[in-house]
Amino acid sequence: DFIDRLNHYYTVILLIVFTVIVSTNQYVGDPIECWCPADFTENRVDYTNFVCWVSNTYYIPMQNQIPVNVDNRRQKELTYYQWVPIILLILALLFKMPRMVWKVLSASSGISMDKLGNLAKETQYISPEDREKKLNHIVKYLDQWLSGVQHYRAGMCVKLRESASKFACCFCGRHFGNYLVTCVLFIKLLYLVNAISQLYILNAFLGTDYSVYGIEVLTSLYNGEDWTYSPRFPRVTLCDFEIRQMTNLQRWTVQCVLPINLFNEKIFIFLWFWHVLLAFLSAFSLVVSAYAFMFPQHRKSYIRKYLLLNKLYKTGRMASEREKKMVRRFVDNYLRHDGCYVLRVFSNNANDVITSEIIKYLYQDYVKEKEQRENKDVDTNGLMEDSQK
Repeated sequence: DFIDRLNHYYTVILLIVFTVIVSTNQYVGDPIECWCPADFTENRVDYTNFVCWVSNTYYIPMQNQIPVNVDNRRQKELTYYQWVPIILLILALLFKMPRMVWKVLSASSGISMDKLGNLAKETQYISPEDREKKLNHIVKYLDQWLSGVQHYRAGMCVKLRESASKFACCFCGRHFGNYLVTCVLFIKLLYLVNAISQLYILNAFLGTDYSVYGIEVLTSLYNGEDWTYSPRFPRVTLCDFEIRQMTNLQRWTVQCVLPINLFNEKIFIFLWFWHVLLAFLSAFSLVVSAYAFMFPQHRKSYIRKYLLLNKLYKTGRMASEREKKMVRRFVDNYLRHDGCYVLRVFSNNANDVITSEIIKYLYQDYVKEKEQRENKDVDTNGLMEDSQK
């Protein structure tokens, strides 16, 4: 669905764009400029800039005195800015990981979800004659899959597990008809965990209380304060380095400007709010999907809606007990959790008209098969009674 794509597709693109922006400023522009003594030659100025870039700088507010102790200075070091492009790519990979896990898990379901999605999209842009052929192909493909993963109906334990699987995904497997939906819920949980955990990953990477960064920005905005300047991304820092001259070591402290932090600050502010938004959306998607998958009545209502459109089912008291029973069996014993999920995928990738046609053909074939089986059972019972006489 859209929230999943927001996680594994749009967010990945966004992080790659940010990586390109930061990398361009680091490797094409001047990521650092240090204010050197007047007697420094151009080569020494370049050397100072390079040394301060690779060996980290530290931040001391202008109103504070610079600590004399070197160890106290090192506690204020900024160790992240050289690695921002790498961490952004790692975040992009983490957002892509659940999708990769889904590809592996869905490959064991017995049905190609990518193929179904492509077929659903193709049916919208072809002629009515070709669409009819395509729909028949889709229905046969689905019927073979649904018929091939039917329950094993032998044994009391299996029957108990089947009954339980109708109400929850506690028992997962293709033969329980809930393998795909269990995988979907697991992947949605991964998206939620990923969005939340990345806030703490960034907190560890930046070495600050990044997990409350956005709250501080909102507080500054509310109080009318300057939110664009943060000690987490200082633009003016200090750098200590040593120059060896013969047997002497000269220690220098220079003041440096980090223009790259102008971009880093805005990027990480945006990413904080983006991660929080994704966490809420992923949690919402997980809850809604769990409700839709776990409760049988919701699945039956979804299928009945399309049967009503095709005039294959009557509403309320107008529906006979036989019709109600047939629809229950169609949903619980034939489609089950995974079949209903696949039909939702069709609806999301195509439209309700295509989905309605597919459900109509599946239901008509199911009813026809059931009636043929019932007639065959009646004929068999009649022959047995005649032979006994």
